[in-house]
Amino acid sequence: MILEKLAIDQRMQTQNLVHMLQNRESGYTRSKLSQVPPLAYERQFYKAITPCLTVGIVIPPVYLRKFTPDGSKLLGFSHDQRSFIVYAYRGIGAAGVNQLFSDAGVGSSETFTGPYSQHLRNIVFEKMFKTKYVLRLCQGESARFYLHREFSVFLDGSRYVLLAGMCVLQGYNLAVSEYERYPDVFDKVDPFSYIFYVVDLQKGVVTDEVLLHQESICLSHNHGISVYGHTIAILSRLRQCIYIYELVDGRLIKQEHEIGPRPLHCCFQDASSTFMVVLDVNTLLPITHIKQRVLTFLYRQIEPDSPQANQLYQEFYKNFEFIENMIIEKMQLVNNDVLLLRYEERPKDTDVANIVLTPEPQPPRRLYVFYSMPSEEVLAVYQDDSIDLLQIVVQFHDKLCNVRSLQTGDAPSSLYSHIFMEHNLESKNKSLPFLRQAALRYNPSVPVSTQSFSTSPYLNHNVFIYDNQLISHLERPKACSTEPIVFRDRATNLIKFRLNTKVQRPPCQFTPRELCAFIVHPFEPLIISIQKCMHVYSYKLHIYNHGTIVQQFYN
Repeated sequence: MILEKLAIDQRMQTQNLVHMLQNRESGYTRSKLSQVPPLAYERQFYKAITPCLTVGIVIPPVYLRKFTPDGSKLLGFSHDQRSFIVYAYRGIGAAGVNQLFSDAGVGSSETFTGPYSQHLRNIVFEKMFKTKYVLRLCQGESARFYLHREFSVFLDGSRYVLLAGMCVLQGYNLAVSEYERYPDVFDKVDPFSYIFYVVDLQKGVVTDEVLLHQESICLSHNHGISVYGHTIAILSRLRQCIYIYELVDGRLIKQEHEIGPRPLHCCFQDASSTFMVVLDVNTLLPITHIKQRVLTFLYRQIEPDSPQANQLYQEFYKNFEFIENMIIEKMQLVNNDVLLLRYEERPKDTDVANIVLTPEPQPPRRLYVFYSMPSEEVLAVYQDDSIDLLQIVVQFHDKLCNVRSLQTGDAPSSLYSHIFMEHNLESKNKSLPFLRQAALRYNPSVPVSTQSFSTSPYLNHNVFIYDNQLISHLERPKACSTEPIVFRDRATNLIKFRLNTKVQRPPCQFTPRELCAFIVHPFEPLIISIQKCMHVYSYKLHIYNHGTIVQQFYN
């Protein structure tokens, strides 16, 4: 494959990217950490104070989302997904929770199921969280929309939060001019209408609304949105372009130029308004601007005087059509000027995939493109198994996450797999096939979804040992285990606490697996777990209790 052979010639581009990342300060850090008092960085973390007690709780009929980065508020959505709810977090001490546990007779147990547990379940949430305000967002002209409960992005140092509503479109057809304006249109996706709300969390008011009609944007876990400082990028999977907005005094100001289809100063003329244009499967549309830049970049990597030049040119033209038809599946703002794009193979028109009899399934073919918006240049192109990209992913994992703790200024600790990879990348004894396989496994972790990592010190891999498959920094639901999740002190191997989120029903192949999501406070010993069994949700509070004794027996 041509990209594999060209990887050797990308050393200079990789060095430039590494230099850029080394001198890059996180936009999230600049915008928020400068507001944190110096003493906040000196906050001590005590491993003896952990969320060691598990208590079942009853919550109001809402969908809980997440804590604000400063930990002062808990966000949620109403069950009809039309209202946005903000709870004020009172804190463990101020709410008198420990006294409540003492009165209920919790004692030294790690999981409380005593005679007064039902009374405790009913009141503990109200003791800790007070409704600050409720905003009815989807009403009137926007009543047909419903809020996406897996999407929320904090802006301007968490003063604002960006929310999104969506509604299904009926009888949708793209105009002919859309195919001309956006030659890479991916019209196999289901279209929706979207409305984005900017909410001022301090005042409890909506400061701006943006409507995007006939679009396809992946909102789950902030997948299709990227934020760096005051810059917001939104990826349209339908039109295969990126909209850029700037947050100015609580309002979203859209840049006129859309990233992807054409250069900045290229004027578009709607031919269908002047001539009768008929588009069919045989119509040849122009190659989009970024793909032209990618193909040019790859072509220039070939040295005409090299012995393999003819073979490389043949491979280039062989893969030309494949690259031309790729689509952007994910993107990330590396900084205010640079985008990281992940191109993937365009799904086939047929719903039935071709079955290829091979010993192992072939990995998807991807291209990772670093693109400079001001200069409209492609800085580097990597393939699936690029070791150069793997080094960037491992070395700059913390910076690519683009999130920092407001208490310590630290980024989420690297996953254990990344620590393992750092050791192996430095080892000269590792073979090239081993590193290629490692790249195939870890490179797809970028681009990183914005604000999708928790900064809680209780998920710090440098401090605790725990099973990443059951809970992790990445805010994604996990499969429930048959035993509690054990957290051990990395220094002593002692059990520091357990999260009792065991399955409620015995595993069975005929029933869907139980999932568990976690809402983790950014710095206090407080975790809310949400278990889904069939269509029933159950909630548990994992919190510090001074009377709880963590047993050291081995399961």
